[in-house]
Amino acid sequence: MKKYRFLLWIAIAVALIFVATGKDILYTADMFVTDHLYAHYDGPEQNIVVIGIDEETLSKYGNLTLWSRDKTADLINKLYSDENNSPAVVALDIMFVDHFDEEADAKLVEACRGRNIVVATNIVRRGETEEENGKKFFNKNHIYDIEMPFEELRVVTISGFTNPDIAPDGYVRYATNTINVPSALQDKAGKTQDSFAYSIYKKYMEVTGGTVVTPDTNGRFQFMYAGTAGEYSQASFERVLDGDTVDPKLFKDAIVIVGAYAPGTQDSYQATSDRDTVMYGCEIHANIVQAYMNGRTMLLANKYLMAAITSLIFVLFILFFRKKVLYITIPVSFVIALTYALVGRILSGNGICIPCIYLFVALALADLYFIFEKYILELLENLRYQEEIKEQMWSFTEAMAAAIDERTPYNASHTRNVAKYSGMIADYINKLHEAGEEEEVFSTQRKEQLVMGALLHDIGKLAIPLEVMNKETRLAGREKVIEDRLNTFRLKKKIEQLEGRISEETYNEFEDKTKGAVELINKINGMGFVNDELRAELKNVLEYEYEDSEGNKEPFFTDEEKECLSIVKGTLTNEERKIMQSHVEITGRILSKVHFNKYFADSPVLAVKHHECLNGKGYPNGLTADDLNTDARIIAVADIYDALVADDRPYKRPIPREKAFDIMRGMVKDGNIDGRLVEYLYKATEEALPKPAEN
Repeated sequence: MKKYRFLLWIAIAVALIFVATGKDILYTADMFVTDHLYAHYDGPEQNIVVIGIDEETLSKYGNLTLWSRDKTADLINKLYSDENNSPAVVALDIMFVDHFDEEADAKLVEACRGRNIVVATNIVRRGETEEENGKKFFNKNHIYDIEMPFEELRVVTISGFTNPDIAPDGYVRYATNTINVPSALQDKAGKTQDSFAYSIYKKYMEVTGGTVVTPDTNGRFQFMYAGTAGEYSQASFERVLDGDTVDPKLFKDAIVIVGAYAPGTQDSYQATSDRDTVMYGCEIHANIVQAYMNGRTMLLANKYLMAAITSLIFVLFILFFRKKVLYITIPVSFVIALTYALVGRILSGNGICIPCIYLFVALALADLYFIFEKYILELLENLRYQEEIKEQMWSFTEAMAAAIDERTPYNASHTRNVAKYSGMIADYINKLHEAGEEEEVFSTQRKEQLVMGALLHDIGKLAIPLEVMNKETRLAGREKVIEDRLNTFRLKKKIEQLEGRISEETYNEFEDKTKGAVELINKINGMGFVNDELRAELKNVLEYEYEDSEGNKEPFFTDEEKECLSIVKGTLTNEERKIMQSHVEITGRILSKVHFNKYFADSPVLAVKHHECLNGKGYPNGLTADDLNTDARIIAVADIYDALVADDRPYKRPIPREKAFDIMRGMVKDGNIDGRLVEYLYKATEEALPKPAEN
C-alpha cells in the first residue's frame, strides 16, 4: 500500500510540475529569481547617450505636448553643427503624429533630411473578434492603428514603435524585433514595423559598417539590462539646446536617444535591473539597443521541455535519495539546485533563458516529503488515520487559500478573512447555546468543515484572468487612447478653423464639447456607483461625433468604450461579470477532483454555495432557503461582510463597519441573506473591537 501511495505521490507531483511549468503559475516568483540570477550588468556603453526632456527643460519650455517642433529641429541641427563631433544616429522618442505648425514642421523635416534620424511610432491595440482556420476568437492584442509621423517627416527618417512590452508582473524584460502590420494599415506603415530599438540598432550598424545580428525568435525575446536607472550618459535637452555646458564630444559617433526624463511624463516603467526605481522609456530603449549590440538577448526555453527536465531531475532525486538519511538528502538537494542555477546562468550568457523556481520548489517539496515520511509519519503512526487525513487536508486548503489571496493584491486576505468571520459566527452560536439561547451547536468537526469550506470558497479565482480581477476602473487604461483621439479631433477642427472652413465660434464650441466629454468620463471612470443624473448626462455625451467640413463623421467613443462607461455599479461589464461569477462553478469543478474524506465531506458542498440567496436569486444554481443550511448561510454572510469592509478592492473604498451592517440588513429585507446570522456576526465583531482604555 505504501509503495502504491509513494508512486501515486510521484505521479501527482510530476503532473503538478507539468501544470505549474506549462502554465507558468509561478511566473512572478520565477522572474524575481531569474532577473537577479541571470543579470549581467556590463555597464552602459559610452557611445549611447540620452538627452533627457527633464524637469529643467519642462520648466523652461512648458508642457511637451505644446512645444513647437522647431525646438527639436534646433536640437538636431546643433548636434550636427560640429562635423567632428556629430552623432552616428539620433533617435527621437517623441511622437510627431499629424501636422502641428506648418513652418515648424517644415523646419523639422529639413533638419532630419540627409541625417540618420529615427523617430517614434505608436501601436494602438484594441480587442477585436478575429477568425482563423474557420474559428472565431477574441484577440485582445489586435493592432487597431499605428500612429506614424506625418508624411513629410516619414519620408526623410526611419521609424520604429516605442510601445513597451510589459510582462504580467508589471516589469519590462521583453522586447520585439518586428511586427507584421495588418493589411488595412500597410499603406502608411508598410508590411512590417520594426521596434524603435531595433531600428536604432540596424541604422547604427549601417552607419558604422557593422553586421546586424537579429535574435533568432518569432520576434519576441528577453533582454539583459546593462545597468540601473540613470547610469547612461545623460544631458538635459535645455542645456544642450541653449547652453554651452555640455561638451559636444559627448555625442561624437554616438547613438543619441532623446526622450522624456521627468516624473509625470507618463513614460516611466519598472525595469528588472532595479526593482525599487522606475526607468524612463528612453533609458529602456538604450538598454535594448545595447543588448542587440552586445548579444545580451535570450530566447525563452520551451516550457514543456523544461517541465520534462524538472520532472526527470525530481524523480531521480526521489528514487536515489529517498532511503538516505536527511543530513545527506537535504544538502544534496541544495547542491542540485545550485548546479541547476549555475547552468541557467551559463545558458543565459549564451542566449537561452530557463526557469528555475519550479525545480527549486520541486526539490523543496521532495525534502519536505522525506522529512514527513521519515519523522512525522513515524511520530503519528499511533494516531488515528482520520487525524492524518485532517492534517493533509488542512495543509492543502491553506496552500490553496494562500495561492488565491497572493495571486492579486486586490484579494490580499479575503479568503482567510471569510474563514475567520465564519469561525466567529460559529463560536458566537456556541456561546449562545451554552447560555441556553440557541438550539444549534457547532461541534469541532462541524466548525472545521465550515472553516475549510470558507477557505476553499474562492479557489476558482485561480482561473479568472487578472485583467478582470484587477480591473480598477471602467475603462481599464483606455483613458489615454480616448484623450488622444479627442485631441486629434480638436486639432483637425483647429486646422479647419485656421483654413477658414469653420468659424472660431464653432471651433470653441467643439473644443468645449471635447473637454466636457473628457471631464465627464474621467469623473465617471473611477466611481463606484453612477447616479441617474450622471447617467443621463453620459448618455448624451456618448453619442457625440466629430464631423468635418465635408460631412464625414467619426464617433467620440467606440462601442466597447461606451459599454464600459455605461456600467452603473462597479467596474465590470456584463461579460466580465459573468467571467468573475464563473469562479463558483470552477471552484466546484476543482473540488470535485479532490477526495474529501468523511470528516470533511461537507466542506466542498459549502464552498460552492456562498453566492446563493435565500430568495433563489443567487448563483450559480438559484438555490432557495430550503436548500441552504446554516453553515452555507454563514459563509455567504461572512463573504459579503468582508467584501464590504475590505480596503483592497480596485472598484470601491472600504465601507465602515456600521454602514456595512446597515447594507446587509437591507439585503436581509430583500430576502437575500439570513438576518439572524447577520446580527450574530455584528455582535461577534463588536466583541472583537479594541476596548477603550480605562481612566
